Amino acid sequence: MEVFPRPSLHRRPLILGKGGFGRQLADWLLDDGWGEAVFLDDNAPGCAGTLHDYADPALLHPGRPAFVALGDNELRVKLLQKLAAAGYDTPVYISASASVSPSAVLEPGCVILPQAYVGAGAHLGVGCIVNGGAIVDHDAVLGRGVHVAPGGIVKAGAEVAPCRKVDSGEIVRSPWERA
Repeated sequence: MEVFPRPSLHRRPLILGKGGFGRQLADWLLDDGWGEAVFLDDNAPGCAGTLHDYADPALLHPGRPAFVALGDNELRVKLLQKLAAAGYDTPVYISASASVSPSAVLEPGCVILPQAYVGAGAHLGVGCIVNGGAIVDHDAVLGRGVHVAPGGIVKAGAEVAPCRKVDSGEIVRSPWERA
């Protein structure tokens, strides 16, 4: 697994989306030393602008870490691509209380939340969310933008199509279990 350095405190992360997930992510980032987040959201008060204001020169600092905290999986992936093209860093965030195997591959923009587990050889595409208490077992493959909700399970070797949500309590079975 590639190791992503923590940014310095003066590089306040940008978060697109100030709903519950965005506010939680901001708390965890602050607690982990990333600095206080700046938000963009189309509907929430107290933001620096709308979702599409990321190109504003006042916000855009090449290499600034940016996250997309939206439940719309397809929009999350599109915005991550636009952020990267604009010059933002779209790092992986792994909660200190998550367990991620060193051989797992996490593409840019993935967020692994507290108490989540990602096993050996798992591959997570761009912008995946593995929520609290979710399990992605060894050798599983998540397409870009997949969200595994709290308590969702993706079993060993299973594949999840891009932009799909694995809901709480749902189990995506290993290929050899589907006979």
